[in-house]
Amino acid sequence: MNAGAYSLEAGRALTPRMRDVVRSAACGANVNETASELKIAEGTVRTIRAAAMARLGVHSMPAAVAEALRRGEL
Repeated sequence: MNAGAYSLEAGRALTPRMRDVVRSAACGANVNETASELKIAEGTVRTIRAAAMARLGVHSMPAAVAEALRRGEL
């Protein structure tokens, strides 16, 4: 994802599926565990994580969890 995508998406609310994936990460699940839990492909989890990070305006999952909590999204 390019840097411009972060600025265009930042500030928008997370979708319910993005919240599921970020919540799973907040509980310490890795990509494989999240995929199994949500019954989706690992590649889909990675795509959703990237989209969630873009919407939250961050560049890592720990930062995404913190920002989602700060915004009241989790």
